[in-house]
Amino acid sequence: MSAEPPATPGPGSEDPIGVRYPNTARIWNYQLGGKDNFEVDRQASDAANAMVKGLGVPAGTDTAIESRHLLQRMVDYMLGQGVRQFLDLGSGLPNMANTHQVAHRVAPDARIVYVDVDPMVSTHAAALMAGSNVVTLRADLREPAQVLDDARVRDLLDFGQPVGIMFMCVLHCLWDKEDPWGIVRQFSDAVVPGSYLALSHMTDEAHPEAAEGLFRISQDLHWNTPLVSRSRADIARFFDGFTLVEPGLVPPAQWHPELDNPLRRPGEPGGDEVPVLRLIVPEPAEPDRGVAWHYCGVGIKD
Repeated sequence: MSAEPPATPGPGSEDPIGVRYPNTARIWNYQLGGKDNFEVDRQASDAANAMVKGLGVPAGTDTAIESRHLLQRMVDYMLGQGVRQFLDLGSGLPNMANTHQVAHRVAPDARIVYVDVDPMVSTHAAALMAGSNVVTLRADLREPAQVLDDARVRDLLDFGQPVGIMFMCVLHCLWDKEDPWGIVRQFSDAVVPGSYLALSHMTDEAHPEAAEGLFRISQDLHWNTPLVSRSRADIARFFDGFTLVEPGLVPPAQWHPELDNPLRRPGEPGGDEVPVLRLIVPEPAEPDRGVAWHYCGVGIKD
């Protein structure tokens, strides 16, 4: 697949809110059962699911839910290593099991910064995730200085102490030309040794036909971001300067499944008033479900 942006521009100023074309954050929200999406997003999600059906790739809904369980496990792992501050980049619309909800059930003093460039995301996040230890920032992660130099970020996070940097299902939304490796490196350079980098990323190694099909759909339907699957080697490059913790770079289902402890939905035993992660994880449809479709890992800065 091409990892370069098309020569012709995408949606322009005539659609400032972006309601004419599918939006990746809203599609993710739809896949997680949220209501912050439009018909164009639902149609795009359904088209993507129809395309991958029968190709050995899980549907978007299963992938989205699995990703939220992964986020919960990764945050809980970093909390267990003493991390008490998190920088969640490309955080998306508030959904189930957001980073601060996971962190605060273990460490109420944990500090979280959410970053997203989408105005709808920022508006909803500011309204739904406000708190003394939470900052929601509208900024472009492709320009790390926008984030790292922001006074609200500097006031909340102590960059002299370890930080958990998180890129969950967002780096495959960047073109090669935008140098996602350089972007990650700039954020990594800003934190002290002992900090952590957590990420998940689409790969095309085992399912190239499905990966190419999703990329083509994202282009043909004018999604606001591409879906650029990358090789294991290219994904491993994001961890330059970090040591991967066990079990290394693996599919999400294989990353510390023993840590799975999802938040409950309202009305369930142990639930609260915030819509969070479903309690029951769907059973894998096949023994190799998810293998080499996404890779994920957590690294500690050397």
